[in-house]
Amino acid sequence: MQTKIDFQSAKEILKSQNIIPLGIERVFLHAALGRTLAHSISATSDMPTTPLSNMDGYAFSSHFRDSKILKILGENPAGAAIPTLPLDAPYTIKTFTGAKIPLNADMLVPIEHCKVTQEGLEIIIMPKIGQFIRQQGDNYKKGETLLTKNTRLNSHHIGLLASLNQIFIPVFEKPKVGILISGNELLELGEKASNGSDIYNANGHLLFAKVLENGGIPKLYPILKDDKAQVQNFLNLALKECDIVISSGGASVGDYDYIATLCEERAKEVVFKGVNIKPGQHITYAHFNQKHFFALPGFPNSTLVTFELFVKPILYKFLELSFTPTTLRIPLPQDVHKTDTRLEFRVCNVRNHNGEWQIDFTGKKDFQSAILNNFCPLDNAKVGLCILDSAKKKGAIVEVILL
Repeated sequence: MQTKIDFQSAKEILKSQNIIPLGIERVFLHAALGRTLAHSISATSDMPTTPLSNMDGYAFSSHFRDSKILKILGENPAGAAIPTLPLDAPYTIKTFTGAKIPLNADMLVPIEHCKVTQEGLEIIIMPKIGQFIRQQGDNYKKGETLLTKNTRLNSHHIGLLASLNQIFIPVFEKPKVGILISGNELLELGEKASNGSDIYNANGHLLFAKVLENGGIPKLYPILKDDKAQVQNFLNLALKECDIVISSGGASVGDYDYIATLCEERAKEVVFKGVNIKPGQHITYAHFNQKHFFALPGFPNSTLVTFELFVKPILYKFLELSFTPTTLRIPLPQDVHKTDTRLEFRVCNVRNHNGEWQIDFTGKKDFQSAILNNFCPLDNAKVGLCILDSAKKKGAIVEVILL
């Protein structure tokens, strides 16, 4: 077991974890949103399957491009069968946007570039051969790879899959993530506070939402009292039922921090205990029963930050996704004071002003671990974590993790 390692070492340990996906399942198209594609998807045919009109216009053969007048044979709306253009005289067929280009036609003149007279069609601006025509396979060709394995599917992908007539999509199974929250002072939502010191289970529902939005299946267990036997029983149950287990609270050094006590008793299974960061220095990562276990600190800010920094990389591995947080390099707008020697992740507002990213600490109360509303700016600014290894002067370039 390692003790109090630096952040970079912790990152490397998490990156090195060899995690095999749980399996593959087929889900209905709409249910695939946000899921990780388990197989690459290739085109089963050309798209379009035949040349199509990109404009409302008149289709004709280049054999008759020098003719002054083309005789109009009829109309060709979108969705109709492919008409055939005779080549024994200068004929044209009115062809609407999205319609199939008639056989023997290779030119299309938009309606605004021609004039219909009693004699027929007079072309004012002659198009080039193939202009205004979407050729067969212009979108993609049969056998072309359109989506690769390990793609996290968004709404654009769903539209593409629908265009391919894909009904059931192969995706990696979601990992089950157990959430254990402990503390005698905690109340579950809906319970009535009995005294001024009682607080509601923010961490449990914060983690539930975090797991859900990052592709896992959260399971929130009942609030645990500061009782070692109860904590141990529910930890064993969660390890049996889930692929990842997260606890919040009880990870520090207090008399009632039974998560920390259990970690000490199972020290051989602990990968690291303590990381030299602020907030969240008491974070523990272990392999209990060959499952991934994280003991997160109990203060809401610490819980949030340590989930983002430590739990997400492992959760993403189960989903066959690469964990690449968005980081920006931004000059500080003011001097930043710092006396703590730990690497600090200080919450900040992130804004884009005329194409340039800027940060500020407006409205941020002192970075205490219990101030969750620091992450909920009233002006809908983006939220980031400004990484500080020391005090900084105004204008110094800092890295910011965009949340």
